[in-house]
Amino acid sequence: MPSVTHHHAGRLDRILVIDDLPLIPLAFQEVFRSVNPSASVAYCGNVFTALSAKAYAGMTFDLVIIGLIQDLWSNDLEQTTKELIDRFGRPSIMLYSGAYDPLIIENMQVAGIDAYVHRLEPIEEIRKVYLDLSAGQTFISGIFRTLYEEYGFGVKK
Repeated sequence: MPSVTHHHAGRLDRILVIDDLPLIPLAFQEVFRSVNPSASVAYCGNVFTALSAKAYAGMTFDLVIIGLIQDLWSNDLEQTTKELIDRFGRPSIMLYSGAYDPLIIENMQVAGIDAYVHRLEPIEEIRKVYLDLSAGQTFISGIFRTLYEEYGFGVKK
């Protein structure tokens, strides 16, 4: 597995969740506030709106969670994460998906992705993601890590 060095550390107070399901940001807010009462979660339905919305002009976020991954790993995903990082003041980036793609794990560092989390992970795992990101560490959820390491679904060199 690639070694990934996290480049952000500190409080994750301002969070943007990009997902087509409006309940997802509410769930994240509840989980994150149980760890950090100062956490606030903004919501956007898609990446295009997040990048172009006047409401977010000049705003910075500490964490951006992307719940929509159409094509999984592609140059578009790498470009999207870089645009989000540039637009929102160098936030940590978390992918929140039900789809597994070993190329995401292989390319996390180059794409600026700090966490890759499966949608079915329990609340305790989501709290751990938040704490690890706050401590400056990267995170791959248990489901994805198992697929990658134990079942040999990693990219063969």
